[in-house]
This record gives sequence, structure tokens and C-alpha cells, in this order.
Amino acid sequence: MLLENSLKLGISPDQLLPLLADLERIAPCLPGASITERVDDRTYKGRVVVKVGPVTVRYEGTMTVLEVDPVGRRLVMRGEGRDPHGAGNAAATITMTVTATDDGGSLGTIQSDVAITGRVAQFGRGLMQDVADRLLTQFSQCVEASVTAGSQETARPSGDSSPGAPAAGTAPGPAPQSVGMLGILFSVLWRRLRGLFGGPS
Repeated sequence: MLLENSLKLGISPDQLLPLLADLERIAPCLPGASITERVDDRTYKGRVVVKVGPVTVRYEGTMTVLEVDPVGRRLVMRGEGRDPHGAGNAAATITMTVTATDDGGSLGTIQSDVAITGRVAQFGRGLMQDVADRLLTQFSQCVEASVTAGSQETARPSGDSSPGAPAAGTAPGPAPQSVGMLGILFSVLWRRLRGLFGGPS
């Protein structure tokens, strides 16, 4: 199954590409995802938890950065996961190309070649595409917030001794938000139903 998405961020391509390759930093921005172990500079172990109503699917596996091309502004990653309870497997090869926008930001074009077995496979491509779009919107907002927070901390005067102030140069991302997959699915389905009956989306 091939999914195609795009995301626009107010971050320059030179900032965005290395950030996307830093899986430990961006993992908190991926709903339901977490890094559990760093195997080497490009390979990580982790888990993804997806809740659909009373059903919870948990994939445990690896994510590998296969290619980072700063000149062509291209990033390729491969993820493979298995439900420890035998509920299914998932694998995806993700290719992102980043281009500059007129306002100094970035446009990321993403192609995901996805293979899924088990319970999640019952959802059609159209619904999964819509869900992916919604998740990427939340992801891009979180990434921008993380970069903004890092810029503000870097700009803090070195003599700032306010209580709890982190060291200059650190870039802690925002706390991960709990994002329910069920809520996203309902939102997508509601939007489609309203569209069928002529209501506003």
C-alpha cells in the first residue's frame, strides 16, 4: 500500500532534514511512538501503540535511517514491527524529499510503502491516508514547537539564573501529547459523512 503525504513547516530545509533524521528527538512528536533503545547511529528499537475502540495494537520493532542526502535533501527510513501477542505485523519504507518554500520554510513530500497484516489491515487505503494526514499535521506542529523552544533557550542570556532555567543551547521538545487514534478516526469519518450529505467539513 502506497501512502502519499506532504507537510509544510516554518523551518528551513537545512534545519529540517537533520532534525527528521534524529529519531530520538522527534519520537515524542509521533503519537503513540517511543524509542526504547539506540542500537547504533542509524538504528533504533522502539514501540508504537495504536488504540481503536477497545482494541489496542502494539508494534515492537526497529527503525533504521537508510539514507540521508543533504545535497538532494532526501531521507529514507525503514521501519519493521511485530505485535508481541501475534495480532499482526507492520513494515514501511518511508521516503521524504524536502524543498524550500518562498517564505523560507520547507515542504516535505512523503511516500510510504506500507505492508500491514492483522487487525489494522481491515482499514482501507482511503481511511488510512486520511488518518496519516491528520497525524502528520499534529507531528509538524510539534516539531515546529520543539524548534521554537530550542531557539528561545539558545537566545537566553548565559547569566540567567532564574529558578529551573535549563542550560543555554538545550532544546527540549514539548511534552508528548496523548493522541487517541479512535478520536482521529471518528474525526475523519465524521468529515467524510458531512461531505456526503453536503454539510461543512
